[in-house]
Amino acid sequence: GERLVIKPSWEAYEAKEGDLVLELDPGMAFGTGTHETTFMCMEQLEKYVTPGCKTIDVGCGSGILAIAAARLGAQDIYAVDIDPDAVRVARENVEHNGLENIIDVQQGDLLQGLSRQFDFAVANILAPVICMLAAPLKKHLAPGGKFVCSGIIKEAENDVFEALTAAGYIIDETCYKGDWVAFAC
Repeated sequence: GERLVIKPSWEAYEAKEGDLVLELDPGMAFGTGTHETTFMCMEQLEKYVTPGCKTIDVGCGSGILAIAAARLGAQDIYAVDIDPDAVRVARENVEHNGLENIIDVQQGDLLQGLSRQFDFAVANILAPVICMLAAPLKKHLAPGGKFVCSGIIKEAENDVFEALTAAGYIIDETCYKGDWVAFAC
């Protein structure tokens, strides 16, 4: 994106004016910012996250997207992952960035038991999981809410597009990097 900078915890970096720095140690979790899907999600976060918006990061991995959303002004962020190692790493990264009062990291079966609504949702997970979650997640988006998703290999683009439109999403943007696709809807 334009302002987000991912700094590994072991590297020195002199922030420039306007930089929003995320200090990150991915540990054993997915999400360092170098993969095309993470990159596209972060670009979309810069476009669509608004200050104060309530956000959910479904399948949060290292916590990179939740931390990026917080740096962009999102508040009341719920980050969830099914993998206990990812949850541990995400919590460490959230604490290291001083965002534990903004980001709530939980282990769970993605949307199971969730009763809240959000203004913004992001999911960088596998295409079949996005297809499965599209309709249930829509119920958790406030009117006018945005959903950004990636982790979609080009061969699965039509499946995800069909699942999103069947669930009532309007696709605002489709992005491509390498063999990967992201939707903003």
